[in-house]
Amino acid sequence: MDKPKRSYYLPGKLVNAFDKDVEKSGYVREKVVAAALLAFLDSDAVTRAKMFDRLDSFVNTKKS
Repeated sequence: MDKPKRSYYLPGKLVNAFDKDVEKSGYVREKVVAAALLAFLDSDAVTRAKMFDRLDSFVNTKKS
């Protein structure tokens, strides 16, 4: 079964880090995404803002 195409943009750096960590830990990718979505939905506005700030700093850091 083919996976559905995403209609949103995810930075390759984030996807690669996610794939490595999920594989290393032995989790099911879809369940990790579902857990992350639930954590986001259960959070307040301040926590969500911090999540977006962390994402921005992760995506925009240069690896030396």
